[in-house]
Amino acid sequence: MKIAITGANGFVGSTLLTHLHHKGFEPLAFVRKPFRLNSIPVRIVDYSNPNTLSRALSDVDVLIHNAGMTKSVSRGEMLAANVGITRNVVQAVNQAKHPIRLIYISSQAASGPSSAQTPRRESDALAPISIYGKSKAIAERVVQTQCSQAWNIVRPCSVYGPGDRDFLSLFRLCNSGFSLQIGKKERPLNMIHVSQLADFLLHLIMNQQVMGEIFFATDNQVYTQALIVDAICAAIGKKSRRLIVPEALAHLAFGALDGWGRLRSLPSAMNLEKYHELSAEGWVADPQKAQGLLGWNPPAMLPELICETYRWYRENSWL
Repeated sequence: MKIAITGANGFVGSTLLTHLHHKGFEPLAFVRKPFRLNSIPVRIVDYSNPNTLSRALSDVDVLIHNAGMTKSVSRGEMLAANVGITRNVVQAVNQAKHPIRLIYISSQAASGPSSAQTPRRESDALAPISIYGKSKAIAERVVQTQCSQAWNIVRPCSVYGPGDRDFLSLFRLCNSGFSLQIGKKERPLNMIHVSQLADFLLHLIMNQQVMGEIFFATDNQVYTQALIVDAICAAIGKKSRRLIVPEALAHLAFGALDGWGRLRSLPSAMNLEKYHELSAEGWVADPQKAQGLLGWNPPAMLPELICETYRWYRENSWL
């Protein structure tokens, strides 16, 4: 089975390629610019041109559309990356003269926040609170309403693992002996290691009975930031001093960094959009659908996988 991945040179995409290759599939890397990857074919694609995309898909069985943008300085830029490209990908898939299964990698952010008591289900109305989440929600609608081939939508929760930069700042903070928390309230959240996400997608690809379904992708556990910090500190071998930052002060800090990023036309990882997500009541998804239809029930391995991530950071001089 030949499986193409857009955004193949990113954190998630590169891991998917390696995982699929090791499992005996024929992965293809779709990228905008030349990119060397040992033993895995690379195809240069123009996401603005559905016709060239369609030609690149001439022998593809499954397309995992993973390319996109997580932060930007403008709403238009975010919509162009996450909605415009998805629309072109759907058009290219529709133009194919053979069956192609499209798997769109969306985000838990598209569904909106929720508590541990009332976790989000795939059938719930979408209520995103960030431009990123809204762009993913619109892109989901494009797939649902415009794709004439078989499709699935996957909403990963927070993804961590070797090569991830989003959680790197938390590892660095813990390594310095501190951790930060916005407000006193502990907020529940889901996590998934990038290798678990790759395995989740294999469960989906091998199941031909779930076309047209949407799935949350988590490791089926619920965590708090304190629990995650404790796991990181245990991996590092240090204790951290937790600093509680009042929500009003955090809002001011994130707003200032957001403004500074806009002045420089460089998106900041700490912006008002991120503040709203971090200060939400929680990010918890109901795992029952994936458990029932895909048989997805991974072992709880957060401490071991956090240790693996920490070792990768050290070995690659990121910490």
